[in-house]
Amino acid sequence: MHGSSPPRFDFGRIAHRYDAWYRTPRGRMYDRLERAAVDRLLPPASEGGKLLEIGCGTGHWSEYFAGKGFAVTGVDISERMIAVTRQRNIAGGTFGVADAERLPFPDGSFDVVAAITVLEFTADPARVVSEMTRCVKKTGGMVILGVLNRLSGYNRSRTRRAASMYASATLFSPADLRALLTPSAESTILVAGFVPEWGFLVWLSPLLERFGRLTGNKHGAFLAAKVVL
Repeated sequence: MHGSSPPRFDFGRIAHRYDAWYRTPRGRMYDRLERAAVDRLLPPASEGGKLLEIGCGTGHWSEYFAGKGFAVTGVDISERMIAVTRQRNIAGGTFGVADAERLPFPDGSFDVVAAITVLEFTADPARVVSEMTRCVKKTGGMVILGVLNRLSGYNRSRTRRAASMYASATLFSPADLRALLTPSAESTILVAGFVPEWGFLVWLSPLLERFGRLTGNKHGAFLAAKVVL
């Protein structure tokens, strides 16, 4: 799913079943909360607004960005993931294989460059952020990131499962992410994804999300960030 060189995990092996997560009760809830967090950061698409998604995987987030009015270009290092994305027939979308650390686009080509749960699986996250920043417009351009929070107990438990793709991930705390983004420009970071570990309590997540936001809790599973250039 995610572009890096070399990839820490071969997402192509699970391309055919990756989206099954979003059809589970927990997956649907995380998706709802993560999109709500990104919504708070993403600018409205201007006419002809161009968005590059790094590590687009199966096109799940590409479809979301296209629905917001952006002309989406998506890249991923996995040919199998790109094949799944193309099957979605996302209106106006263009998709291809590329390395997130060496993007094949001229400087300042896009209004927004986004990467959702990508940095955790790259060999050099700072290099990826540098490439994203290079490809976005230098006046009014925006970088959007979503990463898994190292402070989340749920995320830490996933990294301890040896057979899991998360075992190869490097997670970020809010402070880690801010330090990574500081060289680019001033950043905004939101904490989201307050979903109970017990499945029968998943329905409480929206209430926990609001409470977490009000209290400044840093332990939600998802971090959404923006950098405006």
